[in-house]
Formats: sequence, C-alpha cells, structure tokens
Amino acid sequence: MASVPELAGKLRTPGVITELCSARVLTTELMYGQPIEAVAQMSIGRRNAVASRLLNLTLRELFQWRFVQTDPNWGNYLYDAKLDMVSMIDFGAAREYKKSFVDEYLRMVDACARRDREACVDASIKLGFLSGNEDLEMINAHVSAGFVLGEPFGSKAPYDFQNSGISARVREHVPTMMRLRLQPPPDEVYSLHRKLSGAYMLCIRLGATIDCREAFEAVRDGHVYGPVAEAAEGATTADSSRERASAAGHGEPTLVA
Repeated sequence: MASVPELAGKLRTPGVITELCSARVLTTELMYGQPIEAVAQMSIGRRNAVASRLLNLTLRELFQWRFVQTDPNWGNYLYDAKLDMVSMIDFGAAREYKKSFVDEYLRMVDACARRDREACVDASIKLGFLSGNEDLEMINAHVSAGFVLGEPFGSKAPYDFQNSGISARVREHVPTMMRLRLQPPPDEVYSLHRKLSGAYMLCIRLGATIDCREAFEAVRDGHVYGPVAEAAEGATTADSSRERASAAGHGEPTLVA
C-alpha cells in the first residue's frame, strides 16, 4: 500500500510474529480501534475520508494487486480516530484473480461507468455473464443493472451514496435476470460482487458523498492489459461451489438479494 499515495500511512495490516507461529497457528500483533461503523457518528469530513479510502482500497485490490479480501463483513476493519488509521484484520476469505479476468472485468466496469451499451455487452459476453443468445429483455436488464453499479465511477460530481437508491435500483432488475438468464455468471463473480457490494453498502452506512470517478480513472488509466507471467492462473482459495454457498448466506451486506 505504500506505493499508493492515497492509502499510504492510512491503512495497515497486522504484522506476523513468526516465532509464535507454527504449521497450524498464525500469530499476529494486536490491532487497535473502534468498529468501522463507529465512523458513521463522526464528522462528514471524516466519514467521507474513510469511505473514499476503503473504496480506493477495493479498486486497488482488484485491478492493481488482483488479490482481494472478499469478505465484506464490517468487523474486518477497525478505525483508530486518534491516528486516522484503518486496520484490516481476518484474511481468511482472500483470493487471487486471473489477469485475463481482471482485464475484461475492468473493461466492463469502464463501459458501465461511461454508459457504453455495446462495450458493456461485449465485455459481458467475453466474461461469461451473457452467452450472446439472450433476448432483448434480458440484455436490457443486465445492462441497466450494470449502468447503475457503474454510476459512482462515472459521476462528474461527488457521489451521494446514501441518497442514490443504488441498492433498490439494482434489485429492480433481478427478477428479470433470474427468469431469463441462460447461463450462470462466471465463478469469480460470487466472491467479487460480495466485496464490491460491501464497499458500496459501507459508503451508504457512513453517509458518504465522495469522488469515485477520480479514484477509478487513476486505476483504469494506470492498468496494463495483456498476459503476465503467472505460475498458476486461477483462484487460490475455496472452489466455486463453496463460494456460491457462502454468497447465499451469512447475512453479509449485499446490493442484490
């Protein structure tokens, strides 16, 4: 995180105490702070700063590092108001994403932010969201939901999450997509969308109004597309069936029911 000026000195992870670790025990330093929800009672400036930091982190995890802590549980973050420091804990749900998937997913998010229907559909077919044989009603629902989710990253003004109605507006399209979908979404999406929806819901909970477009464009414009040398392309965590089961329960915050 030191390489990202917006995050440097504002986010930390617990250090590992190697002499107290074993093959079955991981010992880390104790992290201090309040539950992240406590920020909702602080000043609007502090709420916006913390929300912007965590949304920026989400973008960097996916598009820059391709290694994401996919559990959106707010208990995984602590906030130290004296130090203005967010501490991240519990990385049991962390996973890596393939470069090819991240490249195409970034193209789709960018298309949705720009409200480019053709580019959105093209990327959605390449990712496996769509087969290319769906009828117009299904495509319209998919694109409309995507445009809503991409809205914060395309907004020229600071985005007011609390008054955006983003969650309800996405859910409007769910019945149509459930009824007309010809194939399941790609496996990676079950964990990824939990993370993204968790970041959005936290911004809503904090009542944040923040510039999302600048953070997204910084990541997009710095992204290098194409193959990279990878020892093993693919996820490094549980198989997709466990992810589907996890995504279906546990009461995590979600945009789509």
